[in-house]
Amino acid sequence: TTTTTTTTTTTTATTRREPITAGLSKFHRSILSSTMDRQRFVTGRYPVVVNVQENPTRKWLKLGRDNNFATARMLINGTALDRSLASYDRFQWLDDGERRELHDRYDMVSLELLAEIHCKKPAYLNVLPSYGAGSTSAARRLADQSSPGWDRWKRNSVLFETLEENVWRKPLKDRLWVTGFSLTKQRGDVYCVDTESGYMESINDRTEKSILWPNEVNSVPTQQFVDLQTKHKSNSSSSLTQSRFKTTAKEELEDALLISDGFLVPGRDKGGLYIVRNPGCSQSEWSVSLTGDNDDGWFYHRAVWVDLTGDGRKSILTARAKRPSILKNGRNRPSDTETAGASTETELVWLEQPKPDRIDEATGTSLDADGTVFDPFSLAHTPWKARVLDVGPDVMFAVADLDTDDDTVEVIASQFFSRKLSLYSIQRGPEPHVAFRRVIDDKCGAAFGSILANLDDRGSNLAKNRRVVDAGSTVTTLRPGDTFSHLLVTSHECSLAESEATASNSLFGTDGAEVNDEITMETDDYGVVPEECSIDGGSLFAYRVPFGKGAWKTDPWIRTVVACGFQVKPQLSNAINPGAPGFCYTFYPKKNESRLSGSSSWKRPLIAVAGDCAESAYIFRPVNVDQEGGRVHRDSSVRYALMTEIKCGATVGSVAIGYDDFLPTEQESGYAKIYLPCYEKDKILVFAMGSGEDDSDQFDDW
Repeated sequence: TTTTTTTTTTTTATTRREPITAGLSKFHRSILSSTMDRQRFVTGRYPVVVNVQENPTRKWLKLGRDNNFATARMLINGTALDRSLASYDRFQWLDDGERRELHDRYDMVSLELLAEIHCKKPAYLNVLPSYGAGSTSAARRLADQSSPGWDRWKRNSVLFETLEENVWRKPLKDRLWVTGFSLTKQRGDVYCVDTESGYMESINDRTEKSILWPNEVNSVPTQQFVDLQTKHKSNSSSSLTQSRFKTTAKEELEDALLISDGFLVPGRDKGGLYIVRNPGCSQSEWSVSLTGDNDDGWFYHRAVWVDLTGDGRKSILTARAKRPSILKNGRNRPSDTETAGASTETELVWLEQPKPDRIDEATGTSLDADGTVFDPFSLAHTPWKARVLDVGPDVMFAVADLDTDDDTVEVIASQFFSRKLSLYSIQRGPEPHVAFRRVIDDKCGAAFGSILANLDDRGSNLAKNRRVVDAGSTVTTLRPGDTFSHLLVTSHECSLAESEATASNSLFGTDGAEVNDEITMETDDYGVVPEECSIDGGSLFAYRVPFGKGAWKTDPWIRTVVACGFQVKPQLSNAINPGAPGFCYTFYPKKNESRLSGSSSWKRPLIAVAGDCAESAYIFRPVNVDQEGGRVHRDSSVRYALMTEIKCGATVGSVAIGYDDFLPTEQESGYAKIYLPCYEKDKILVFAMGSGEDDSDQFDDW
């Protein structure tokens, strides 16, 4: 697959910088290209609608040439960037007092279209630590670049070991993983982009042919057994009952990926869960299915690592579904609970990680019965034993410990096919089982994404007895052990949007292409969803977790509409199961040295929403009560306003967010980099957040 990365940099007549392609091979220089102008804007009191379009002059007149210029351009609120009141340059004309008000009252940030990454049909994105998946491939690449040709075979092994050590010692850097799929190809795509160097690679051909519809990708934790009791003197190795899995403060990761695979389309419905070791290494990469040969038609979207046995051993918790035929029930949308339940099977499943036979006393090595080193992913131990814990969960879910005083963990599942939000409390132990279950909401529509979020002011002690196990999001704003206040859920509905050709406020850009600056969801002039909002189309809900001992079992989870009116833009490519919006995420605009957070002003996170078939991405900012004249709300923590809608003109299936610099281009370090896949356009847009100030230190205290 041919890939192209396009970056946005500044060049002037008086300044010459070292090109970002310096040090790369001729091939990788050819897939990097730059624009001459920075495309930046600032947010404020009113929503900013961004249309990302192709620049036809640059796109078509450069055919056949060594094109080093990006083809994407932004239109802000229906006008050219340099003419917009939201342009970065015009913001600099304001005096200090006016800029301070925007920072303090409206959480102002700047956004810049920093780059395009070109790859085939990007769908799911996830930023993973560089010391995990892909680390071996990166170390080998450094070794190859450092060895001068003819004597590489003499020095490579020693040099590789040294470089591999250095890779693990380096500070964490972002590595962007991308999955893609297509109805016309008998294979899936899994790419990796090194955001520091711009190097792009993919898993090998054999692995891609075995994974036809890759969905979410996740890291694989490294686990070791340690001896806890006095070993028998007569034995040279300790028995398994005397040991448990080792846990460390910093999670260690394997050079491996956990990939969830499958979809409801015939030919893609035989999915599974796959481990891909050494991804990107052409010689040493290999994959194995943890679910075995799937002849029953189960497909998987998400799988997480959770200790359900209480011994520190992280096994896999997942949800799966299968449908007999996509021709049933109209366009394959669940019309009601009875119809969906009759045509769809859904299960909450636990895949138990195998145990070693014993532990060598001298070395602490886990061993199999034949004395070889124990490997839970070897053919001898796969597929893993699967146990069905309950029926109902199908696509996405989050895991929490809602009562740290008991020995249960709770799964909160957004059940798409049965159109409800449910909770399952799992008793941990040698034989985990569901000890309690309840329906939180059966009038939420086709629930899709669900994540744990802390929308209350930081430092609140009201939720101290509940903890995150897995927040349900690929953006790790909340980590295991953090507290949370709410559950965010998207309702994935198929409400068709009005054609842009007939929209009342459509206009034409400078190239004749039609532009529509209408917000594609229901808000007032300031981007706030009215409290009397009717749930028409897809929605974003916030559920407050009840306070009090055991209240989560009996009390209602109060639902508030954060945003509504998301509508599908019908396309041939999304004719199967169209819906909007997709997944939701919480994040902060800046990362400090210790963890993801904001400063005193950023007590509540931003919310990002992937529009999916709405063909947009959305960012919402928190609204303070004093901005609404002291109005009293049922839950003021979930008052949010639309900050920015980014119209991509293609399906936006997910969002990824990282905080490391993207290539050595001009940008404010430590601020969020937002990655938006444009499925039909075969590209990923990279936006960089910033303070909005040329002197970034001026407002570092907000």
